[in-house]
Amino acid sequence: MIKTDSVPQPSQKELHCVLGKAFWNLAEHYKLTQKEIAVLLGIKENRYRLTQLKQKNDIPDDPDKELRVSHMIGIHKNLRVLFPHNREVVYSWFKTRRELLGGKSAMEYIAEDPMQSLPRIFSIRRLLDQIRVSG
Repeated sequence: MIKTDSVPQPSQKELHCVLGKAFWNLAEHYKLTQKEIAVLLGIKENRYRLTQLKQKNDIPDDPDKELRVSHMIGIHKNLRVLFPHNREVVYSWFKTRRELLGGKSAMEYIAEDPMQSLPRIFSIRRLLDQIRVSG
């Protein structure tokens, strides 16, 4: 039997750093614009602030931002499972229009209502979770 209390757990700061690095890697792979990055992070589009965050591979230190990035990682994971041999499909999926989303891309759907961007990110993740487990 493995004692879970003997396994070192990462600190909150370490988790935050991992999320920041993962987010900026995804932003690059998905070719996100600054406006799209701001929508996904739930922040105002500010070129200076976004440049600073990108240079540091960081995201704002806020549980809401960490939750958003966690869901983005979940979306990416689902896409990699659904399309294991086609990274081009994975990285274009987010900006490709889908009937499933009323003819909008996932990014258009999320950006359509910035005040609801977190629930919309979550709904995209849940949709992909359902497709992944039913397929």
